[in-house]
Amino acid sequence: MPNSVDTLAPNNRFVKAINTVPVTPGVPYHVICGDRGLGRNKDRTKPEMSDSVVPYWSSHLAGAQSERIVPSDHCAHQNPQAIEEVKRILRLHSAQ
Repeated sequence: MPNSVDTLAPNNRFVKAINTVPVTPGVPYHVICGDRGLGRNKDRTKPEMSDSVVPYWSSHLAGAQSERIVPSDHCAHQNPQAIEEVKRILRLHSAQ
């Protein structure tokens, strides 16, 4: 049986299929990703900027209305800066 890590592998059938689905036009989206701050590169060249699990280039989404990189490992959702960014985004879209 596949586990949660298996289903996130780049060669997983679900991951491949979901990556073919386009973002719905008119639906705004934002990116918040962690970086451990080890002086790494944003592209695929070594050493890669990363939250220690996911490289930056895998987290980046072209066309996002905003992108915030917070100093964090893979638990960026617990980072105070990330939490403030979520609040900012919610306020932004609740006003529209």
